[in-house]
Amino acid sequence: MRHVQHAFLAFGFALAVTAPARADGAADARALVEKAVKAHGGQEKLEKLPAIVTKFKGTFHGMGEGIPMSGEISVQGADRQRVEIEVEAGGQKIPITIVVTSDKGWTKIAKDTKEMDKDELKEALEQAHGAWVATLAPLKDKKFTLSTIGEMEIEKRPALGVKVSCKGHRDVDLYFDKESGMLVKTEGRVKDEGSGQEVTEESFHSDYKDVQGTKQPMKFTVKRNGKLFMEGESSEVLLSEKLDASTFAKP
Repeated sequence: MRHVQHAFLAFGFALAVTAPARADGAADARALVEKAVKAHGGQEKLEKLPAIVTKFKGTFHGMGEGIPMSGEISVQGADRQRVEIEVEAGGQKIPITIVVTSDKGWTKIAKDTKEMDKDELKEALEQAHGAWVATLAPLKDKKFTLSTIGEMEIEKRPALGVKVSCKGHRDVDLYFDKESGMLVKTEGRVKDEGSGQEVTEESFHSDYKDVQGTKQPMKFTVKRNGKLFMEGESSEVLLSEKLDASTFAKP
């Protein structure tokens, strides 16, 4: 699901044919988002349950050969995440924990814990912001500027795009199924952990299920600069109003 993808990017880690974009007004973009919010369960439910815990499994392709992974992601709002994963490499299972808060972050591999430096924390928070935008819940806030970016085909179905801009953050492009209004793709720029360069990241969302009165995607595929980066599926998603503060403590 969306939070798995963006939270997992701190680890270091669909066929789309674009149609010509049209410079439509903010009103059209707002209407698309409102339709999507309704399709995902409605503003009230999305706002009431901002804390999400997801169990997942999948494969990380960022280093070439696929690496099996599984774990749990805990997310609350735009600036609190906890990632607990296990990767299988070289015949061993390696536990990794990443915690991100508004002012600090840590990475723990096996028994070694390292605090994120300023640049690492900034990038982790930027990607957390992108995941928060993709929940749709905050987009009614006037600090977000919305504009339409045309139509594209995703998995042989038409999808309409909305660019989300917010001062101090990179733009996030959201694509909604033209008929159902479900979010099927997000796109933006992220910093590649290996090269340190910004790359284009596309995240595809599918297999939506009912979760506590909302619709949540259970399968995800992520590409960077057009190449498969990771893929997986969620086995359990739980929503709540708030997670215990200890969830985001130093690991």
